[in-house]
Amino acid sequence: MSFRPLLAALLIGLAPLAATPAAEPAKPGTVLGLADRLKTGLKARRPEETAFLDEVARLVRAGELPVKLVDSTYLWAIQRQQKHPYPLFERALRIQAGRIGVEL
Repeated sequence: MSFRPLLAALLIGLAPLAATPAAEPAKPGTVLGLADRLKTGLKARRPEETAFLDEVARLVRAGELPVKLVDSTYLWAIQRQQKHPYPLFERALRIQAGRIGVEL
């Protein structure tokens, strides 16, 4: 049995969209916010990557970008078995968001 799909399912879950305060690290057993889940799962490394993911989370909270679209793109990117799935996620999300008229 593969651990990765199980972990992805747990991270996606029904987590609230409110982000964990930046000054306070997430405690073991707590549910991460959308931006934190994306940063962790996609292995965001550079400031530009974390800024993009923060913007994605902001657009979801504002209702401009459907969370279902973000989650499905996230799952698709991490299931590609790449060491760093972030570039695939960003490219695919920009394309998908463009199709519904959201500029990223």
